[in-house]
Amino acid sequence: MKFRFILGLIFVVLFKSSYAQSTPQVVVSIKPIHSIVESLMDGIASPELLLKSNNSAHTFHLKPSQIRMIEDADLVVSIGDQFEIGLRKALKNLNSKNRVEIMSLNNLDLHQYRADKIYEKDHQEHDQETSTYDMHLWLDISNMKKIAHHIYLLLVDVDPVNTNRYNQNLQLLTSKLDALETEIEAQMHPFSSKIYATFSDTIQYFEKKYRLGRPVIVTPYHGARLSINRTLASKNTMNDFEVSCLIYGTEVRKSQISVLSEGLNLKVHRIDILGREFSAGPEQYFNLMKKISNQVASCLK
Repeated sequence: MKFRFILGLIFVVLFKSSYAQSTPQVVVSIKPIHSIVESLMDGIASPELLLKSNNSAHTFHLKPSQIRMIEDADLVVSIGDQFEIGLRKALKNLNSKNRVEIMSLNNLDLHQYRADKIYEKDHQEHDQETSTYDMHLWLDISNMKKIAHHIYLLLVDVDPVNTNRYNQNLQLLTSKLDALETEIEAQMHPFSSKIYATFSDTIQYFEKKYRLGRPVIVTPYHGARLSINRTLASKNTMNDFEVSCLIYGTEVRKSQISVLSEGLNLKVHRIDILGREFSAGPEQYFNLMKKISNQVASCLK
């Protein structure tokens, strides 16, 4: 009797071990992408999220436990080493089959940062671009649908046993993204071509997706220094074009916004494009995009 009990325990342990090994280990850098991957892996496994705190995606540092997690992963998903700079060293020696950089995927609608010009009413779009790509591409839901399909193919490759479930999850996720896209399109329609101001070119993908007006861009890129001349020029331009909405990101100091908005009739909205306030999970991306849409609509009214 005791012998049978021991054999039973061994069987259970071996079964659980085999099951655990068959479950893919997936690591994702930031919440919006993690949210999509979580939806794709529903009922199979939960992907690990690297950037859980309020740290910047550009400057965070990996813990030893996170480095080991990356090394053991079947798949690591990140935006690109120019975005998650802290991942460069950890990913350098990783097998290329085990990693995907979103910025390197095909068929995405990518935009370059616009040149160092505050505003030109009759600008030509190609004259306004730089050689540096804007990496906030998840703010265009069309891109997220393409990203979801790419990651689906990679998951099927590393875990073919669960192909049917991944396919079901992809179909459900695509339907939800279609509905979200339609909802935001309706909310943004009244503000088509309306000019706004932005501290840096933060929501370009959202702006172009929903055909908002070309913004007054206070600083040409993330982290750029705000000079006195730039401040005065921006204030004059916002005043000349009767701009009533100023959007800025979480990295901008409130004192800078106070100086910019002083003497102007502006609504000011701080937008967190990573959605740090929302819990990680399949609804995170949907909550993030709905909040951004509500904030932009409120600012432009």
